[in-house]
Amino acid sequence: MEKNINIISKEYLGLSISSGKVYAPVCLYSAGYHKKVEEYIIADDQIEQEVKRFYEALKESSEELDKISKKVTKSIGKAESEIFFAQKDIMYDPVIVNRIVNEIKTLKKNAEAVVSYVYNEFEEKFKKMDNVYLRERGSDIREIKQRIINNLTMAKKGFTCEGQEHCKRGANRIVVAEEFTAEMMAHMNYENVVGIITEHGGVSSHGAIIARSLGIPSVTGVMGVTQDVKCGDMILLDGDSGKVFLNPSKEIVDKIITVVDVKVPKVCYISTPQGYEVMANTSLPEDVKLAKKLNADGIGLFRTEIMFIMEDRLLSEDEQYERYKNVCEIMENKIVTFRLLDVGGDKPLPFLRIKKESNPYLGWRGARFLLGNPDIFYSQVKALARSAKKHKIRILFPMVVDEIQQKMLIEATREVIASVAGASENIMLGTMFEVPSACLHARQIFKLIDFASIGSNDLIQYLLAVDRNNEMVSSDYNPNHPALWELLRQIVFASQEANKPLSVCGEMAGRKDYASRLAEIGIKSFSVSPRLIPQVRNEIAEYLKSKKVNYKEYSKEYNKDTIQQNI
Repeated sequence: MEKNINIISKEYLGLSISSGKVYAPVCLYSAGYHKKVEEYIIADDQIEQEVKRFYEALKESSEELDKISKKVTKSIGKAESEIFFAQKDIMYDPVIVNRIVNEIKTLKKNAEAVVSYVYNEFEEKFKKMDNVYLRERGSDIREIKQRIINNLTMAKKGFTCEGQEHCKRGANRIVVAEEFTAEMMAHMNYENVVGIITEHGGVSSHGAIIARSLGIPSVTGVMGVTQDVKCGDMILLDGDSGKVFLNPSKEIVDKIITVVDVKVPKVCYISTPQGYEVMANTSLPEDVKLAKKLNADGIGLFRTEIMFIMEDRLLSEDEQYERYKNVCEIMENKIVTFRLLDVGGDKPLPFLRIKKESNPYLGWRGARFLLGNPDIFYSQVKALARSAKKHKIRILFPMVVDEIQQKMLIEATREVIASVAGASENIMLGTMFEVPSACLHARQIFKLIDFASIGSNDLIQYLLAVDRNNEMVSSDYNPNHPALWELLRQIVFASQEANKPLSVCGEMAGRKDYASRLAEIGIKSFSVSPRLIPQVRNEIAEYLKSKKVNYKEYSKEYNKDTIQQNI
């Protein structure tokens, strides 16, 4: 690790895009961004050469995107690689290309200056759009612009310490960058990155979606951080509050890091104590593969909306079926829980042309959206039912408000399942308890369903009336609030009374000391980010030992180094 001669300490406040607390060294990533692009006048006899330079940079950029796309397809999945095909379409848009060529000829300026000028104009147009998701698609424009300019100027990009002996390419490090781009993801060991800090990028950007999917604590909007940090600096990232501390004092670390222990346990148990289960929250095939390697007891939550967001379009029934079947095959005979399309709030789908809402978090989302779009609902349930002919699955309904809405969803789902021979016996239907009204009607809802899961992220947000992504009030987002625990006990009592399985799939299950607290009130099933599975298993084991509970011993213990090698 590099030793910094002039160590500076600084505190920043950004916007949380993925919660969690972590203290680790920095890996600084440079996308080759140009603060100021060189601009100069060219002679008449240089115009054609400058146009040729632009086309060569365009071709080189296209070839780069093809290489990255292949890598992402292999390591994560085809849906995620579609990002780069979309960028190629924008890059070769004749309106943009012709505009750049004409400007070079008319203004008689160098190619990189014209590329910067034209793309900046398009980026500004995106920024002014009302739709949040479309507004943040401006990051694609910015990324394309930088790629072309980098190839025109042969700028260096990648980790600033790349090639040096101490470079870890993000492994067990907090990656600091101007923006978390799709290309950046392809350059780093993202499976082992422990945190991400960026200067730019919104909560609905591709980078933010991927960070949340992988369960990586992340903060954006941290202006100036890339100028302040060096590889090897220590950073404390608080993904709950959006605070970032550069080279913090021991007092600050001890005060904040007590909430979550970010150290890898010395011993990671390969199986969960009998009577309990630790499953994985996933969104991507890579998450599912990691869950399988860590011997997760199943998939407690597969976020189906991510594949729609990644492809930026609706998927056909056959396309969905192939993806669901693939997830089930990876997990072999273990249960997989698919949450039906959960859109709205921080997960808009602009291609659906949904009317702009003044408050999308309280609008047409979750169960309301599904019931209001029978064609989309039918297609997804039919694809899942086809997958259930050979695999045991669970279908989870998002954002259910009360038992009336739940009954409508159940009836519609069973009607679709009945149309697929041999599917019904392999499907369980459940609900997400994440709206207070549904929690208060838990006893009635449990009579209609086979299982349930507590989505603590939204439940805390709605119960305490606090937007956890708003830095002005995010400190009020408190999983320790007495009202929350009183409500949790009511849900647990209702599940026990109905003798129906209940799990917690929100982020609080992965926080240090929370699994044992949840176990204390009767929760025996947890679903967390795959990387947190060993930590939660260890905590449950220690909890049972403290209670002097007899349980079947683990089949095997994995040393942490062995775990890393297997991952």
